[in-house]
Amino acid sequence: MILENYLAKIGRKQVSMSSSALILAAATLLAGLGLWEERYFSDSRLFVSGSIINMVVIWVAYRINGLLMPRVTRLLPETGQSIYRVALWFGVYGVVNVAFFWIALPLYHQTGLAGAGFDIFWALRVSFFILGGSLVGAGLTELTYAFRQWKTNQTEVEQMQEKQLQTELEAVKQQVNPHFLFNCLNSLSVLIADAPGTAEKFVDEMSKVYRYQLSVNGPDKEDILVTLESELRFIKSYIYLLETRFESGIGIELDVKEVFLAGQMVPLTFQILIDQAVHYNMVSPTRPLRIQITTTDTGQLEFRHNRQPKMLTIPLETPGIQVLTNRYKFLFNRAGAVQVKEDDHEFAIILPLIFT
Repeated sequence: MILENYLAKIGRKQVSMSSSALILAAATLLAGLGLWEERYFSDSRLFVSGSIINMVVIWVAYRINGLLMPRVTRLLPETGQSIYRVALWFGVYGVVNVAFFWIALPLYHQTGLAGAGFDIFWALRVSFFILGGSLVGAGLTELTYAFRQWKTNQTEVEQMQEKQLQTELEAVKQQVNPHFLFNCLNSLSVLIADAPGTAEKFVDEMSKVYRYQLSVNGPDKEDILVTLESELRFIKSYIYLLETRFESGIGIELDVKEVFLAGQMVPLTFQILIDQAVHYNMVSPTRPLRIQITTTDTGQLEFRHNRQPKMLTIPLETPGIQVLTNRYKFLFNRAGAVQVKEDDHEFAIILPLIFT
């Protein structure tokens, strides 16, 4: 991560230097054209000498303007202050640029670039030309500032959305755990009396489940992703607990290609999806809930189950799936990252895997 940040910083610095060099070269050529018109390109001595002097003067003015730019943005930082910023930048650029031209005017005369004697009309004409360039520069500066502000705002909004999604996901996880613990203890109390050997394995698998949940839960693990392989190890223990509890009322089939095991995903994805399926569908030996977890040929996760909704007097929402879906969409920064297919008989959701 440190190396990536360093390389990114170096890259930004190189882009900034290249942009400054291009701006300086373009400004030098435009200044020469404005000062001497067609003679600038036809007279080689004028082109070389004039370009050198112009480049030095423009570079010094550019550096001073660059130092003054942050003062303007600190004074007028708001989006609605664009007109005032442009006016102030124009004033700053105009004063600095025209002042440096007049300071450099004796140098133009000594080198013969300003013609014989002192031509006040030529100097005034050039000053107005510089003011026009300063106005264009002020407008470009405002466009650059507005774009940077927009990017900053977008980044802040994305960070807030990610924080909110992670908070909602953590809330769903915390809702799942108490119900899961109660159901496990209820099943365990029956097993201890009827099947001590099974009860021992049940406790072992239950401890694996809780160790995994503790390893991926918590405020310090908000941005954590896990591999498909580790999620599968966890869900196999979780499936054992469910099949022990529901017996023939539930069947969960895993068919995952080994080549995709290194793919990363949001932790507890399978548990949230399974719990939602169990919570909103009937689970019984006469009407078993059948769940399939597979991978597609393109490296996506597919979770599907038969639909047999419980008869509820009050319709319930499915916040777990919605929060999980939003989380995956945010990670992939596109709306089509998650696909949900549902009809009267089957529910299916396709989630992407992240490969780094």
